Amino acid sequence: MPRKGRGGARQGTPGIAYGNRTDLNQPISTVPGQEYGKATEQRDAQRAVPMASSPVADIDPSMAPPTPQGRPMAMPGSLPYIAPTSRPDEPVTAGLPTGPGPGPEALGATGPTFDQIIRSVASSPHASAVATQIANVARSLGY
Repeated sequence: MPRKGRGGARQGTPGIAYGNRTDLNQPISTVPGQEYGKATEQRDAQRAVPMASSPVADIDPSMAPPTPQGRPMAMPGSLPYIAPTSRPDEPVTAGLPTGPGPGPEALGATGPTFDQIIRSVASSPHASAVATQIANVARSLGY
């Protein structure tokens, strides 16, 4: 059943450039230096679905991010930075307060203990009542 009173006359003809559709007005182009037959596949695909136009930015090579010196760039699917462990006999939990292996004392980093931190917070002139209560509970528990 034909529609009446809606839309308007079509402009253009399929396969010919449309005045108001810049995405359909792009010339068919292919990448040079491809394997045999790939350029034909690209042309056929562009005839089926035309490429949309995209803005092309001029890239200044001096603005490119620097590459780390001495390390090869990682290619997709490769893991160049994976190496065998240098400590095969050390447990994964070494340095943690729980689990096999030496605890945090093996790391050599000593800092204030829990009770020292609680006491210093509670002794501050700006300490809240909650901080004082926490210090009292910690003291009663033996910390």
